[in-house]
Amino acid sequence: MGAVHGVAYKYVAIAAAASYGAYLSQPHSYARLGLGLVGATNSVIVVLFVADRGTQLLGKDAVTGKAPWYRALPWAGFLLPTWLYTYVHTLVGRVDTATEVAPGWWLGGRYADRAPGRPERWAGVLDLTVELPERCLDLCDDYLLVRCWDGAPPHLHDLERAAAFCATARRRGPVLVHCAHGRGRSTTAMCAALVRAGVCRDWRSAFEKCRRARPCVRLNKRMRAALDAWAEEYPSPVS
Repeated sequence: MGAVHGVAYKYVAIAAAASYGAYLSQPHSYARLGLGLVGATNSVIVVLFVADRGTQLLGKDAVTGKAPWYRALPWAGFLLPTWLYTYVHTLVGRVDTATEVAPGWWLGGRYADRAPGRPERWAGVLDLTVELPERCLDLCDDYLLVRCWDGAPPHLHDLERAAAFCATARRRGPVLVHCAHGRGRSTTAMCAALVRAGVCRDWRSAFEKCRRARPCVRLNKRMRAALDAWAEEYPSPVS
């Protein structure tokens, strides 16, 4: 199985609500067409989400951190509600958009550029989202995109690639690791990065460091399993 079912239910609900709205709409109306497309799009996303496949289909570019409009347009029924939810959740939430969990190590969400006390520039920004355009590209020297569905950890080789990128960038300056809200995907990568950089002995101590600084962070079962597998496959230089 791919991503966490609890997160997938959000997209199931959108698909069901849109499909029901289309059913209630007047035949051959624009409302029925639009709601039907939203329902169909989110149904496809649920399948890809649970299978943990197809992140590249949304078209987010590894260089620009954005998807060209012609690649994003077919997924608008998924992307627009997701963008709106992320914005509102950030607006009404009581958590900083990014937090310095260790000196020079910043953990946050999509709106990390608004974080209080953030550095003028980050040496590196690691982006774990597939569904959101990058906002910090002009605020960093190096950028790495590791596409992950919400609630899913990076694949093993991507987790090591992300950790190595952050450890290297941190030698030049502060680093930002972010996903949508700075809770799960980004925390998984941050734990690996702190170990790879020698800041923490193991991912569990790294997670505790993150949780003390940013209490909202969470690791689900798959994220913990991924970190265990990563630690076994890529042993830390810290004994």
